[in-house]
Amino acid sequence: MMRIFLVAFLSFCFLVTSCKREKVSEVTEVTQQQKEDNTITQKDIESLRYDDYGLSADSQKAVTDWQRFQDLNIQTEVLKNGDLSYFSGDPLLITTLMQEMKGQMPKQLRSNEILARITALDTKIQKLNSLLRIDNISKQEKLQAIKEYLITVSNLNLQMNKKFEFEKNNILKPE
Repeated sequence: MMRIFLVAFLSFCFLVTSCKREKVSEVTEVTQQQKEDNTITQKDIESLRYDDYGLSADSQKAVTDWQRFQDLNIQTEVLKNGDLSYFSGDPLLITTLMQEMKGQMPKQLRSNEILARITALDTKIQKLNSLLRIDNISKQEKLQAIKEYLITVSNLNLQMNKKFEFEKNNILKPE
């Protein structure tokens, strides 16, 4: 009687542990598939539609020595190529970049409009960093954050272009 009970108990334990292994591997496969579906590629980023403004010749001349702005542009180009590592990395790096960018801004670019665009850029880059660091955020939400960031960078470029265009076209008004 004791042997039958022991054999039945061992069979039950074996059956329970076997079932758990199958479920664990099933969950692992689903998770791997979800990771592949959630991966953002260069093609995904290229499919985003927005107005991408480059810098005018005057603006490029003004930002030549603005190292942190140049660093940001390099990282933005890397992002457009599908490499999200900088923007999904340590938030302290991004915070430091933005603080140094504001601090090293050339005097000829210091205007309320450009400072407002940099503040908006700071907000969008922080949001992008937060969303890219969280695994359970959908691919669409991450792509939307990337698009918002790219639009903000484009708007900063546009604002700098407008500043120099306005200064060029500054016509004296009759009194």
